[in-house]
Amino acid sequence: MVGSELKAGAEYAFREKRNPETPLTRIKLIQHVRGARWKAKWIDTHPGLIDYVTTKQILVPWKDHKRFLQEETDSARLGEYNLTCGYKDASPVTDALQQIFETAGDGISYDRGILRTSFDAVNRVRSRCRLPDYELKLPAYQCRDGSLRLPHDQAEQLGRAFCMAEPAPVLVDIEATERKWATEAGLPGNEFQVPLLNQYRASWALIRQWCGFDAAIAERDKRIESLERLVWDAIYALQRAGLTTEAVRLRQTIKPD
Repeated sequence: MVGSELKAGAEYAFREKRNPETPLTRIKLIQHVRGARWKAKWIDTHPGLIDYVTTKQILVPWKDHKRFLQEETDSARLGEYNLTCGYKDASPVTDALQQIFETAGDGISYDRGILRTSFDAVNRVRSRCRLPDYELKLPAYQCRDGSLRLPHDQAEQLGRAFCMAEPAPVLVDIEATERKWATEAGLPGNEFQVPLLNQYRASWALIRQWCGFDAAIAERDKRIESLERLVWDAIYALQRAGLTTEAVRLRQTIKPD
C-alpha cells in the first residue's frame, strides 16, 4: 500500500515476506515511527505482540484481505494458463500485441501475456472491430478495482481482429518506427540498435500479415499482371488491324523505352 494511505488505529493485512506462499496476518497500526516504518499490534496470530513493520509489508486493509487473496489466486491461474496456450516472453507475437494495443489506445494495454483493460474500454475496442460486447471468460478475471485481466490467447484474438478492422493506423505506426530505427541504426556508434531492429522486424512482419497487408500486395500484383495481359492482347489486336501508331503508343505505356 501507499504509505500516505495508512492510518493509525486501522487494521491491515500484513505479510512478512512478499511471497504469496506466506500467510497474511491481521495487525493494527499504532503509530507512524519514521519513513516507511510503523509500530503495530498483532490481532490474530501472537495476539498482543507489538513490533515494527514497513509499508511494503502492509498489503491491504484487513476488510479487503479475502478479495486480495482471491485476486492472487486468479493471477496465478492466469499465468499458468498462459504457459499452456503458448505464451512466451519476448516473442514476435507478444511484441506484436504490445504494439497493436499501443496503437488502439483507449485505456487498454498488453504486457507480459496479460491484457489490462476494463469492461468499458474493451467493449469500445470490440465495437471498433464489429465484435459483440465482451463476456468474462476464465481464466480472465476482474480485479478489486473493477479493471480486467485477460489471458494471452484472448488478447491475441482481439489484436488480430483490430488489425483487420483498422489496419491503416497499425501499419503507419510500425512503418514509421521501422524507418526511424533503421536510420538510427545506420549511424556511427548506434550499432547496438541492430539486434533490437532485427527482433522487432519479426513482429512487424506478423502485424502486416494480420492486417492482410501481404495478401493485399499479392492480390494487387495479380491484378496488375492480369491488366498487363489485357493490354498486350489489345496491342496485338491493333497491329492486326493495321493501327500501328496506336499499337506503339499503347506499348510504350507499359514498356517505355
